[in-house]
Amino acid sequence: MHNDETELKNNEFYPAMSEEETLEKPKKPLIEAISIHLPPNVTVDKAVKGQIIQGTKDAIALLHENDLLDKSFNFDQILDEPERLKNFFKVFEDNIDLFAETVVDRSGDPITDEMTLTACGVSLQQVKKLLIATSARRFFTRNDGEIVTKTQKKKIKTMVFFTKEIKVKKKVRLKEGAKKFDSMRRVIGFDWQLDLLEFYRDELPIPHLLVLNDDVLAIRDIDHWREVIAVHHEQFKKVKEAVGPYFRNVLANGAAAIPGILYWRKDLVGSFIKAMGEKAWEFFKRDKAFFDHCTELDNARIEIYGDVLTYIAAENLTEMSRLNLDRLDATITAMKETFGDKLPKVLGEPRLSVEILRPTVDSFIHLEAKDNEQFKAACQTAVQSLREEVLTFINTVTKERAQESSSSAEEDEEA
Repeated sequence: MHNDETELKNNEFYPAMSEEETLEKPKKPLIEAISIHLPPNVTVDKAVKGQIIQGTKDAIALLHENDLLDKSFNFDQILDEPERLKNFFKVFEDNIDLFAETVVDRSGDPITDEMTLTACGVSLQQVKKLLIATSARRFFTRNDGEIVTKTQKKKIKTMVFFTKEIKVKKKVRLKEGAKKFDSMRRVIGFDWQLDLLEFYRDELPIPHLLVLNDDVLAIRDIDHWREVIAVHHEQFKKVKEAVGPYFRNVLANGAAAIPGILYWRKDLVGSFIKAMGEKAWEFFKRDKAFFDHCTELDNARIEIYGDVLTYIAAENLTEMSRLNLDRLDATITAMKETFGDKLPKVLGEPRLSVEILRPTVDSFIHLEAKDNEQFKAACQTAVQSLREEVLTFINTVTKERAQESSSSAEEDEEA
């Protein structure tokens, strides 16, 4: 019988595992520091620049001929409006086959990617950078040259040794757009930035720009940008010190996590990030009242809770914290296995703490077990036996809360 089993496991239905397959696959890290790449550097002479401009005009003409691009917009009109340029890029990329004979490399072969050098020695990525930078400059400087009246302070002599400061109105020519563009020139050159040019020009404060520098490329969402500029620029240095290489990850998720990051000591911030990965930003977005309930958290407990800390109610955290490390670990594991994706709703319900969690934790504290393995088995059985009771309780509480909310809304309308 033994030989038959051996033979069976070596046949096509049970292929022998290679040495590599028997090794445990490395776990994917919970978080990876965001890396950014600056727009490609483009240094071309007038002749090549002329070729790029003419090549772009030819591409526009070909798209016009094939009724793929609005014929009322020429080269300059497209560059005048970032939205038109964005549309041009999309239409060009969607119809790259049309340019098999004109967009070619030095060997005359068609180019279908952005990195291969064209016949004139630049890549399509570099061409896009030049066009985007040109469009951005036009957009930034659109109102420059306009003469406006500004109130300025001026010192005048009142006596031989005395002066006083007065306010005077003076007409000045605007140059703000050009200054802003020059300060951002190095980081502008990606097509996704075309949607952000208006924000860059009108809302992005210079102090934030100077502090963030290249890190502005980590933020691609206007809502996240507005969160970022709502934070005083001097706070970013403290955040960088706290999160180290993950500063760009913070920015990419907006700035709502920053107050939470600054609440904690640097070593604990590192522990939270290690235990939760990208979900740590959700934890840091929680309010100060919740953090005040977390004073007993140490590195070991943080590792056990992991992303549970992003949703557990303060009341439930207080109850769970009565367990020692081994029993807490077993209880969290049993809950995850029993409730799966329903666990955030379960542990996020404050009323669970008194009704169900407190007596359960009491029983786990006093449960006799000869070792951790025996406790884990008993804990798993106990939590599974509570599954239907807990879910019924959560559904009941949810309905009651909805009814209370509806009644309150009706009372407000009557008032």
